[in-house]
Amino acid sequence: MDRAYWEEVWRQDELGFHQTEVNRHLQRFWSRMQLTPDARVLVPLCGKSMDMHWLLSEGHGVIGVDFSTRAQESFIASRPEPVRYSESAGMRLAYQGRMLFVAGDVFHLTLDILRSVDAVYDRAALIALPPAMRQNYALFMAQWIKPAGRMLLITRQALEERNPPPFNVSDEEVMDLYAANFEVEKLCAETRADGVIESVFLLMRKQPSTSGILPADACESQKVKPSV
Repeated sequence: MDRAYWEEVWRQDELGFHQTEVNRHLQRFWSRMQLTPDARVLVPLCGKSMDMHWLLSEGHGVIGVDFSTRAQESFIASRPEPVRYSESAGMRLAYQGRMLFVAGDVFHLTLDILRSVDAVYDRAALIALPPAMRQNYALFMAQWIKPAGRMLLITRQALEERNPPPFNVSDEEVMDLYAANFEVEKLCAETRADGVIESVFLLMRKQPSTSGILPADACESQKVKPSV
């Protein structure tokens, strides 16, 4: 991933991707994750997302990861708890209450951090990656998420592809990336006022040698067996 690009985005304050309210899909579908309140949630490429405040308010521990130290500083400054910093593998770690904000590359997270994670919330990571990097990201997630571990994934499709991100990610690509290692359930697809289609998926890490699951076509949850 292009760390210099994201650092420049934050330096220039080009934060059109930042939502000033908690994501409605997160609030609507989070209960489908079936987590205990004290579960720990990884939020990759988190920026200073309001969604992390909401997850913390639900009692979860949160691990946010972003390239930018400015993103880290901005989020930490928005909360009242004292902060403790440390360094690990070239990353700056900020501990604040139940929050751990890592300024660094998500691929460089240590096993000590990853093994403490119970679930993943991905609203901004997959759609921020160029196509050539998405396969590595999906495989990275599959390698360390425990069997039955869950991910809530939100993707987007606009009429015109963007460059730079966020990029379009189709339902077919989600299946190509994840179906080998996760059960994939499409929870919803909604068209925003600007014409962008947002799709929401619930992913559950498979036990070894289970079969793939195709997504539903509409907001009604539905599991469909792949055709032969």
